[in-house]
Amino acid sequence: MKPTLLYHPDGSSRPVAHSQEIELTDLTPNFGSANFSDTSTLTGRSFATLQLRAKNAVRALLHSAHEQILVICGNSRVDELQTAVDLVTALSQLKPVVARAARKEQLLGKNGQGGLIHGFGVLILPCALLCDHPKWIGPLSAALHDNPAIKLILCGSGTDCADLSLFWPELDYALHADLVFEFPASDGINLVGQLLACYQKRLQVKACSVEAVELFCRLATRQSGDRRWLGIAERTLHSLLTQADKYAKGALIDAKAVLKAFAAADFRVNFLAESELREHRDQQLLIATQGAAIGQVNGLSVVETFGSSYEFGEPVRITATLRAGGEGDVIDIERKAELAGQIHAKAMMIINGYLMKEFGAEQPLPVSASLVFEQSYSEIDGDSASLTGLCAVLSCLAGVPIRQDLALTGSVDQFGHVQPVGGVNEKIEGFFKVCRLHGLTGSQGVVIPETCVPQLVLRPAVVRAVKQGKFHLYTVSHVTDAIELLTTVPWGSKEEQGTIAQRIVERMAQIGQSGHNERPWWKFWE
Repeated sequence: MKPTLLYHPDGSSRPVAHSQEIELTDLTPNFGSANFSDTSTLTGRSFATLQLRAKNAVRALLHSAHEQILVICGNSRVDELQTAVDLVTALSQLKPVVARAARKEQLLGKNGQGGLIHGFGVLILPCALLCDHPKWIGPLSAALHDNPAIKLILCGSGTDCADLSLFWPELDYALHADLVFEFPASDGINLVGQLLACYQKRLQVKACSVEAVELFCRLATRQSGDRRWLGIAERTLHSLLTQADKYAKGALIDAKAVLKAFAAADFRVNFLAESELREHRDQQLLIATQGAAIGQVNGLSVVETFGSSYEFGEPVRITATLRAGGEGDVIDIERKAELAGQIHAKAMMIINGYLMKEFGAEQPLPVSASLVFEQSYSEIDGDSASLTGLCAVLSCLAGVPIRQDLALTGSVDQFGHVQPVGGVNEKIEGFFKVCRLHGLTGSQGVVIPETCVPQLVLRPAVVRAVKQGKFHLYTVSHVTDAIELLTTVPWGSKEEQGTIAQRIVERMAQIGQSGHNERPWWKFWE
């Protein structure tokens, strides 16, 4: 990263303290060096071999005469049942029985004939099966006590495991293990290559080139939300690998085929995101990407669609206005209209806390502010817009316009320190698409918390624009850095002429003085 420079009309420039501009090298994850030419030369490695915690629990289950039940907690991104099968076969000579959708008579027996639970070895069941049929739990528990030769492994998501524990309190004393989905990315190219080598044999698809594996690594880091970690979503990898195999023209799945698979998967679920862009194009959603305005700033939000759980970034116009008098607080219109959640309400109170600390420690503030998310008609929550809202209020107090070619995200504490938020990739890409729609000027960009830099795994179009200098990414660590970057006016001290702090103090003094000079309304009748 390099220092952020603000340029003046006369051609001079000055750096913004504690703010840096992100360069291309900061957007390139490090997955190590590949020890293979393509995945056909690698020994396949299953997802189960990465599960040290679950492996320890399965070993304890198989080698203990007193343990009969193991609960493996995963999520919908992996096949927990197949993982359990792989662990059992790797640690023993037993052939586990998997009952994904067993009927009652298959599981518990009927007319004197035993069911699966009366056999020998390892039985693997999904927790959801017993949650759907809670009346089976009693007979199942009794059969377990009568048959010490059987071992039961229950697999499911965290929700399924918790629900089953309510129906079956004995599970609190069973063995438990969590599946791990995040792994260090320092040698990610070889780790993901081994996983893909395993999947290519299981799914009967072509081998992957090194460049294709690197793209899967980028996807994994995006899944984890941190480019230092790989988030392995096994089901997603299976789906994309089979799709990329269809697009591959040669003997290998290359980067072009993987990109086509990624694009096709995105295209199938991005209708709402494209519809939002159409609204921007038709000027039904008003977002300025050029110029400057007082009390108006471009915030960033993340929208998740129902069903497909597709997430995309959406810029939102946040405005602030002032009025003399009141209690010196910030009125959150979203909260008043019952369109905001509790975390959002907490963020607005933190904005109040910072303003009171900075300007109202000795006497009450003579002004109140109102803050609103313009053209927002659904419920919002989260604190990632607290930095944005605070900058809008400060701009209004100082009477200094904010650059509209920049968007902002981040949360703040009562001391003004900028804190990390999630969804940074989607937010940056959302604002970039709107800027590209209206025309890239070369000055547009996004301001993010400094601590969010490790989250950045951006799409090629954004990376290319950053490389060409058409789009910029800046980091800040304090609200004073953010407001200086947005207004090009230094924060300074309350005594230094022309600074943001001095303008705010002077403005409030003027408003307070005018309030004291006003005649009471009844005096006009004397």
